[in-house]
Amino acid sequence: MRYTLFLLVIGASLRCVQAQDSKLNEANDYFQSGKYELAIQTYKELGGQFQKDQNLPQYVACNLNIAQCYLEQGSLELALNQSVNTVEYMREVLPGDKTLLFEGLLIQGESYLKVGRNDKALETLLEAEQNIAEENSLKAAECYNDLGVTYWNNQNNEIAKGYHEKALVIRTKLLGEKTIPVADSYLNLGLIYLDENFLEAVISFNNALKIYQDKYGKNHPQVALCYSNLAFANSAQSNFTAALNYLDLTMDIWNSTFEGDHPNKAFTLSNRGRILQEQGALDKALITQQEALQQYLRLFGDKHPEVANTYSLIGSVYSDKGDYELALDNFQRAIYANLYNQNFTTLYELPNLEGYFNADILLSSLQAKAQTLEALHFEKTLKPRDIKGSLTTYLKCDDLVSQIRQIRESEADKIRIGKIAANVYDNGIRIALYLSDKTFKKEEYRDIAFNFCERSKSAVLLSAINDTKAKSFAGIPNNLISIEDSLKTHISFLEQQLANNSEDQALRLALFEAKQSYRSFIVNLENDYPNYFHLKYQQSDVSALSLQKKLKPNTALVSYFIGEQSIYIFVVSSKDFESYTLDKPEDFFQTVNALRNSIKYRVTDMFTASSGKLYSLLVPKLANDINQLTIIPDGILGTIPFEALTKSSTDGKVYLLEKYGISYDYAASLVMDKLGFETSTAKGILLAAPITFEKNDTKMVDLPGSESEVKEIRYLFMSSQDKPEVFTRAEASEEQLKSSQLADYKYIHFATHGIVNESKPELSRIFLSPGVAEDGSLYSGEIFGLDIGADLVTLSACETGLGKIEKGEGIIGLSRSLMYAGAKNLIVSLWQVSDASTAKLMIDFYKQHLNHSANMIFADDLRKAKLSLLNSENYKDPYYWAPFILIGR
Repeated sequence: MRYTLFLLVIGASLRCVQAQDSKLNEANDYFQSGKYELAIQTYKELGGQFQKDQNLPQYVACNLNIAQCYLEQGSLELALNQSVNTVEYMREVLPGDKTLLFEGLLIQGESYLKVGRNDKALETLLEAEQNIAEENSLKAAECYNDLGVTYWNNQNNEIAKGYHEKALVIRTKLLGEKTIPVADSYLNLGLIYLDENFLEAVISFNNALKIYQDKYGKNHPQVALCYSNLAFANSAQSNFTAALNYLDLTMDIWNSTFEGDHPNKAFTLSNRGRILQEQGALDKALITQQEALQQYLRLFGDKHPEVANTYSLIGSVYSDKGDYELALDNFQRAIYANLYNQNFTTLYELPNLEGYFNADILLSSLQAKAQTLEALHFEKTLKPRDIKGSLTTYLKCDDLVSQIRQIRESEADKIRIGKIAANVYDNGIRIALYLSDKTFKKEEYRDIAFNFCERSKSAVLLSAINDTKAKSFAGIPNNLISIEDSLKTHISFLEQQLANNSEDQALRLALFEAKQSYRSFIVNLENDYPNYFHLKYQQSDVSALSLQKKLKPNTALVSYFIGEQSIYIFVVSSKDFESYTLDKPEDFFQTVNALRNSIKYRVTDMFTASSGKLYSLLVPKLANDINQLTIIPDGILGTIPFEALTKSSTDGKVYLLEKYGISYDYAASLVMDKLGFETSTAKGILLAAPITFEKNDTKMVDLPGSESEVKEIRYLFMSSQDKPEVFTRAEASEEQLKSSQLADYKYIHFATHGIVNESKPELSRIFLSPGVAEDGSLYSGEIFGLDIGADLVTLSACETGLGKIEKGEGIIGLSRSLMYAGAKNLIVSLWQVSDASTAKLMIDFYKQHLNHSANMIFADDLRKAKLSLLNSENYKDPYYWAPFILIGR
C-alpha cells in the first residue's frame, strides 16, 4: 500500500530570493530521486535561513518536508517526533494557518499509521479532514486516501472503500486516468477488493501496475507494491508458483532501492514464509519468517503490529510441525507484541483488552493460542490446565469480538466479523461441553456453551434493537430522533438506487456522503448524551438459569448451532437444561434443501425421506408435559418449517405440528424480552390488500383471495375492542401506509406479494399500490424507518421469511426489518403460497386468536389454524400449511 504524501507547498506561493529558490529546487530534486539524507540536510539548511528571516510558514514547511523524508527512508520514530513537534509548534505560532495545519496533520497521521498506532492516525486524519480548504483538490484526495487506508487497517472496509473511491474521482477529474495518484487509488481499492472479489482486486492491481510502469519504468517501489499485492491475490487462490514469482520481482526492487533493513523487505519475506507454509515446506517457511521477524525487531522494537503478526505466523508453522510448546510461546509473544503497555510473565497469562495496536491480529493470535492449548492437551499432556486455558482464551476472544463490533461502523463489516467469530463459538462450545462432561462443574460449563451459542445469534440485529432502546432510555429529544430518521430514510433511498445502478459513480459518492453525515450525527449523540453511549454498548448475557425462571412449565426453548463438524442443540425448560452434540452428516445441507424443495414442489418420496431424517437428527427427546417449542435456528435451519418434520408411527407419519405449538426467534435474549413484555396499549387492526398489481413496476398475478381474506378478518374484529381499518386496491398504497400512525395499531396485516432478494437484501420488498409520490414497493430499508408498535405483524405474502443467509448472523430479510421497526411478533412465509389456502389459514388464525385474545400466545392460534388445514380434504399437504411461521410467541 502507499501512504506517501509529498509536500509541495514550499515555494509555490512565496516570494523567496533566487538563492533560496535554487536551494529549494535542489532539496525537492533530492527527495524525488530518493536521496533522502541529502534532502534532509538541504531542508534543514533552508529551514535555518527561514527561521532567521522570521519566515515562519516556510520554516514550518521545511520541517514538515524533513518529516516526510524520514517517512520515506523508514525512520518512523524520527518522522513521528518531527511531525508531532512541528504541528504543536505551528498551533502556537501560526494558529490561523489552516493550510499548513492540514499539511502537518496529514504527515502526522501517516507517521502514526506506519508506527502501528491506527487509533491515533484516525484521530489525526479526521482532524485533517475538518481542515480541508478545497474539497475537490488533490490535497483533499490525499487526505481521503489516507483515511481510506486507516479505516482499512481496522477492517471498516465499506468506509475505506468510500474514501478511496472519493479520492479516485477527484484525481481522475483533475489529472486524468493515466496518472500516478490515480494508480495509487487503484492500488488501495484492490486491497479492499481482496476480501470480497478476487477478480476485481486483480484488475485494480493491474490497472495500477500499468500506470506505474509507464510513468516510472519497471524497477520503481510502486511497481514493487503492485507485485506484492498480486502475490497476495494469487496466494489466496492457491496459485503459489505465480505468487512466489511476484515476490521475487518485489524483493529485487526493494534490494535495489533500500540498503539494509526496511519494512517492505520484512513484509515480503513474511509473505514468502506464509506461502511456503501453504506448500508444506515448513522448515523453509520457519527460516523465512524468523528472518522477517529479526528485521521487524531491528526496525520497530518488540511492540508493533507487524512484529505481532510475524510471531503469530511463526507460531502457526510450529503448530503445523506439531511442536505445540514453541507454537504456544510464539502466539503468546504475538499477543503481547500487539499491546503497547503490557508484558506477559507466563504462557497461560491473558491480557487486558486495552492498548492494542490491531484488534484483528490480536483476535487471530488469541484464537491460535486457544487452538494450540487444546491440541497440547489432547495430543501431548492431558493436563486440565491446558484445556481450561483454551476455554478461558476463547472467552477472551469473545470479549474482544464484542469490542471489535463496537468499532465496525457499517452493517457489512459487522456481519464480516460475525463470520470470523463463528469459529470462536464453534470451538468454545465444543470445549465447554467437553469440560461439562469431564468435571464436577457440569452446569457452569454447559451454561458457558449455551452463552457461546447465544452470542453467535443475530448480533447485528440485536445491536440495532439495543441502539433503539438506548435512545429511548437516554432521553434523546424527539427532534433529534426525527433528524436521524430522515438521514436513515435518505440512505435507504440511495442504497435502493445504487443496488439497481451499481456502476453509477455519482450515486456511490452520494451514498458515501450520506453515511458520513449519519456517522457524524451519531458521534455527536454519543458525545452529547453519554448515557446513550453506555446503554448502546451494554452487553446483556442470557443464562439458561435466567431463562428457566421465566419459561412456562409447558414450554421449551431449543437453540441450534451448526458447527464445522458437529451440530449442537440446547434445550431449556422451566425444569431442565440439556445439551446434545451430534455428528453433522456429510449430506446435512443437501437434506435440509431437499426438505424445503420437496414441500415447495410437492415431491412426496423426497419429503418422506428428508423430513424423517431431519426429525431424527434435530428433534431432541422432550419431557411429556412440554407442548410448546420456541426454536432458535442457525443458518440454513432458518429456511425450513420444523412443524413439517415427521416421525413414523403405527398410525403412519406424525408431524411435529401435531405434538407441539411452534414459534421461532432470532436469539434467546429476544425471547427473554418477549416473555417479560406486556401487551400493547394500542388498539385496532390495519388490514392492507392491494389485490391487483398492474400498475406496479413488477408484473405479478392478482390476488383475488386476499380481498375476501381481509374482509372476513375485518368482520371477525368488528365485535372486538380492536376495531379494523381496511385498505384495498388503490387505497392500499405505500403513501397511505406511511402516512398512517402505525404505532397506534395492535395488529397489522398485509395480504399481498413480497419479494426477497438474497444477493441484495436491501432490495427485498412488500408490494402495495403505487401512487403519486411512491412506487408501491416498500423496501426493506424503508421498513427500518417505520414506527411500529404492534403485538403482531402478519405478512400474508410469498417468501417473506427468507433472505440472505450470513454465517453468525442468520437470515437477513424483511422479517428482520420489521422486528427492528418495533414489531413484537411476526407471521411470515417461507415459500410461494396458494391464494385460497392462505386466506383460509389467516381467517382461521384470527378466529382462534379472538376466542382467547387475553392469552396472547400466537403460536397456539397458528397451530390450530394449521391443524385445521392438515385435517381438511383439500389442504392437508404441508405445501399449504407449512410455509407460514411465527417469529415470536
